[in-house]
Amino acid sequence: MGDVDFKSRRKLTFLRLMVSQGIVPAEKVRDNPNIEGRDFTDILTYLVENNIADENKIKQFFVEFLNLKPFDLSIDIDVDDAILSNITYNYMVKKKFAPIKYVKEEDRLSIAAFNPIDKEIIHYLKFLGIKNIEILVASYSEVRQLLESYSRMASPTEIFDNIGLDAEVEEEVQKEEDISVNVAIAEAEEAPIVKASRLFIVNAVRQGASDIHIEPFEKELRVRYRIDGILRTVQRLPVNIKDALVARYKIMANLDIAEKRLPQDGRIRVRIDKRPIDLRVSIVPTVYGEKVVMRIQDAQAYLGLKLEDLGFEPDDLEKIRKAIYSPWGMVLVTGPTGSGKTTTLYTALMERNTEDVNISTAEDPVEVSIPGINQVQIKEHIGLTFAEALRSFLRQDPDIILVGEIRDRETAEISIKAALTGHLVFSTLHTNDAPSSITRMIDIGVEHFLVGTAVNMIIAQRLVRKLCGHCKQPADYPKEFWTGLGLSEKDVEDGQFFVHNPEGCERCNRTGYRGRTAVHEILEVDDTIRKAILSGANASQLRELAVKNGMRTLFQNALLKVKKGITDIAEVERVLIK
Repeated sequence: MGDVDFKSRRKLTFLRLMVSQGIVPAEKVRDNPNIEGRDFTDILTYLVENNIADENKIKQFFVEFLNLKPFDLSIDIDVDDAILSNITYNYMVKKKFAPIKYVKEEDRLSIAAFNPIDKEIIHYLKFLGIKNIEILVASYSEVRQLLESYSRMASPTEIFDNIGLDAEVEEEVQKEEDISVNVAIAEAEEAPIVKASRLFIVNAVRQGASDIHIEPFEKELRVRYRIDGILRTVQRLPVNIKDALVARYKIMANLDIAEKRLPQDGRIRVRIDKRPIDLRVSIVPTVYGEKVVMRIQDAQAYLGLKLEDLGFEPDDLEKIRKAIYSPWGMVLVTGPTGSGKTTTLYTALMERNTEDVNISTAEDPVEVSIPGINQVQIKEHIGLTFAEALRSFLRQDPDIILVGEIRDRETAEISIKAALTGHLVFSTLHTNDAPSSITRMIDIGVEHFLVGTAVNMIIAQRLVRKLCGHCKQPADYPKEFWTGLGLSEKDVEDGQFFVHNPEGCERCNRTGYRGRTAVHEILEVDDTIRKAILSGANASQLRELAVKNGMRTLFQNALLKVKKGITDIAEVERVLIK
């Protein structure tokens, strides 16, 4: 009992010293239930993780007060594997310390510790038979970085044992054929691997990621999330768990576990806290093992969207509604992979999805299941191509047809035929801008007069990151800078210009940006444009004519977003070329 009291008094003494020196605000620790009765290392971790205290000030406090050496990440790490194998990785994580140097002749182990007054670490190491222990003071981040490099020591069970999965996850497995049975299944069904496989999905969904990348390398397994279009590393794991983790995702996606030489594609359906989530899974063999990429499709997010939510300017929105309510014709959405084409098309379909309208879609793959719409999954290996699905649709009395992508002449010609025979056709193309979509269709082999007659509208789009509303900063640029970009003097006077904060904040993961919005280029095919298409105009001539008719280019549309303070010029220049 006396020992507990002594430790408690010692902890309070150091905490009071930190308060008196202004490192920890008194009001944040007084009567705080997160502090009372907790281990001092846990208290320090709580203070840093919740931005109550600066980790570097805590480090400096211990260095000065206890006259200890500070740890520096540039120090060469030199610890014998025989020593490391005796130290439990979980214990290092719990106590926030890591070995950095072992001198065999002196039997001296140097460690970097976040809490250098934690006597339990010394007792633990002495119990392992190490006679002399030197403590260097490290910041919380430095210890975490060291522990990442030591994660190879941990078994899969150790790594995931301390991870809490605070979400209810149900897997919806729809078996089409028997799964190959081998040793990998037993490893993949172990509790830690099951927990890890679910955790990566849950965290990605909660952080708003669009993709999960699980990549094997020679000495580690890296997990990255694509958030707001940018890839970020979230976890580095020991390479020895890769086979079990990949096998687990193969089981979830109903893929062949035994096949490791060829790429495989599948789909995982889960419910996270009663919310349905679809994941499109792609597995590709690399030199160090199989890489898994999962595209996250949040069905509910799609179902709740309206055209007003997609960043269209009011006048453009009016044009789009006119096009999607046309009784016949073609609406094309164009842009590179990951530019939000699917979201735009699904949102337009959702608006037209009423009981008096028959909608059929041919997709590869079907990204999100939408109630009330007849969706067909393209399977080229059995002859179910876009062209074949389209032919069938025309016998199904459709009002609206969505063709996932126009890839060849046959698909383009049947789509045009459908648009000219009283159907409204939506589709996508991979072109850089709206006018070049016209010339792409002609290059594929469709006649000029068919393109000019059938196409009603082309929407080109890109996604730009939105400024974090919490930490964005006013843009201190002269008026000439903005007018030089193409804004009028009135635009500059009326505008609210901001730039992202390079330091960021907690709300935007230190990036300065949070969320994305679309910028658009909307080409209405009117009589003037039709005549130009029939006369064989090229993309540049069509662009010039469209701009004269009032079309805003992608760059001009993006400048409007900058003027409104939604994004900044750095992000526009990253995504677009003027």
